[in-house]
Amino acid sequence: MKVIDKILAEIEDSIINSQYERIEDETIELKNYGHADKVKWDSVMESVCAFLNTDNGIIILGVNEDVKNKKYEVTGFNFNNENSLKEVLKTLKDENNQSIDISSKIHIEQKELIGKKILVIYVDSLSADEKFVFYKGIAYERVMSCDEKIARINIEKQIEYKQELRELRELQPIVNAKVTDLDIDKANQYIQLLNSEFKVQNLLTNQEEAISFYTINGMYRENRPTILGMLVCGNNLSYFLNFRCQTDAYVELPGNLPQNKKIISDNIIPLLEESTRFIFRNIQTGISIEKGGTKTYEYPEELIRECVNNSLAHRDYSIDKYININVVPSKHIEIRNPGRFKRLLLIFDESTEIPLRRIITNNAKANNPKLAKVLNVFQKWEGKGRGMKNLVNACLDGEIDLPYYIFHSNDELSLFIPKGKLVDDSFEVLLSSYSKYLVEKLGGEELNSDQKAVLAYFYKSEIANKNDQWTLMLTKNNNHLNAINSLEEAKLIYKHPKSDEINSIYVVDRLFFKKNFYLELTELFGQKFIELPNPEYKEVLNAIYLHKNFSKSNKISASLIGNYLYLLKYGRVIELNKFDAFKRKIRNQFNILEKSNYLISIKLPTSKGGERVDDYDLNTNFKNIPTLF
Repeated sequence: MKVIDKILAEIEDSIINSQYERIEDETIELKNYGHADKVKWDSVMESVCAFLNTDNGIIILGVNEDVKNKKYEVTGFNFNNENSLKEVLKTLKDENNQSIDISSKIHIEQKELIGKKILVIYVDSLSADEKFVFYKGIAYERVMSCDEKIARINIEKQIEYKQELRELRELQPIVNAKVTDLDIDKANQYIQLLNSEFKVQNLLTNQEEAISFYTINGMYRENRPTILGMLVCGNNLSYFLNFRCQTDAYVELPGNLPQNKKIISDNIIPLLEESTRFIFRNIQTGISIEKGGTKTYEYPEELIRECVNNSLAHRDYSIDKYININVVPSKHIEIRNPGRFKRLLLIFDESTEIPLRRIITNNAKANNPKLAKVLNVFQKWEGKGRGMKNLVNACLDGEIDLPYYIFHSNDELSLFIPKGKLVDDSFEVLLSSYSKYLVEKLGGEELNSDQKAVLAYFYKSEIANKNDQWTLMLTKNNNHLNAINSLEEAKLIYKHPKSDEINSIYVVDRLFFKKNFYLELTELFGQKFIELPNPEYKEVLNAIYLHKNFSKSNKISASLIGNYLYLLKYGRVIELNKFDAFKRKIRNQFNILEKSNYLISIKLPTSKGGERVDDYDLNTNFKNIPTLF
């Protein structure tokens, strides 16, 4: 069923059954317009303008939505008004107040709903290099189900962006290529998808028709196929594009095991589909009982598809290099790309105590807007700049650990998608060691799940930034406003000096990064603490001091300290034998520290008349007692 037929069926069901459900959203607009003899089209044109400037949309004229009384009414459309609508559609202008032809972006269809004729306007959004358009001097954008005026500063940024794109890499003609190197059958496959909702373009039957279509869509320029044209429907790709149509994918195995490697070279759609399939073939799978026994993957399926698609949509096609996909089992997926982030998206600072390497996520734009539009038609790219935000959200939702980028050079970078979850065992044990401190800061409240996730994101971002890894900036716009506000009020996070009125950059309470309490322990134990023969003894005493002063779990045991130190060091328990051996070593160190009077065991009587150790404490009278060391 086509999208419009599904929408109309929902409206009809709502009217017949007297059950109201909101239909309008970011892509659907209902208007009680067109049934009168004369119509003022301002509201309709504002929506048309907004959809052109944002994303594809559908406007239905002749349906009244009564939000107050929660019902719909079909008022119908007077088709005597159709010509005046077509005329007003011609009044849209660009930023220079010049008329702009948007006829190829607007499609009108007559439909019937509960015995009355209505009009449906399909609006195909402009590609990024064509925006913005204005109606009566104002540019509109779609925000949820509303048409909002675009701020002047954003209009100016878009004008600058368009200037950057005047010599688009994707539109560069290819030397020695001819129109016959573009495959009409491949172009027709694209057209069939364009026509899936309504007819936009006739299928191509000859070279003359094809040249016109290629030119309009940026696939043919200066009498030669462009990079875009070859990517979408070209033949002899390896000859004309070399590595620009290639993905090298492999699985990195330990030791001297043979590598699983595949070289994929093809047009853009089969290239990204086969690249994605390679990843799914080489990551772990399971079965979801909740989803009726369907296959699940160790990484979010849609996120992986989106990341591969974005790597092809955003890569720099002026660089003759292939994309590299590296799957490291049980560790991460790396997608290495030719290209770079624009400077305005990067926040870098090494001049302060807390180094920053953050990437702004709310201002990303397509590097190859025409190609992005093609991928959108193939439903391979959502086209709304949400890719990086979705990475952040998948991380905060516990589907992956903190994603990050590494910049290899000025023209090559890698995205790393780590396996695991953000609030993992090592972070939980860190929170537990500061649990009393956290409750005090939060006025007696425990951390909730959102606060934990946000705190973990900022904490791990700082560590990653120190290791030359670039992380995606988390702001209040990422739907975590309450968690960020509450953590900031509790002074568990605060704004970095590099923050400004647009970008709020948060860092974590410095206590969580305190490497050790050795000064405090030296004050307690004197020179003998410094002279301890094994640094591991210091680590044990340090962990005990931390839990005694900052944790609600301040009843100390070798098991508690063993768990804490192991997870802090290794992150998680993978090898049980290794974990057990580590804890036995800690138990032995406890015994030695007790015998040498650094620790005092607190014992309680048992029901059988014996004693058991209930707790350990640091010996505050240590300076007056001889030790084994």
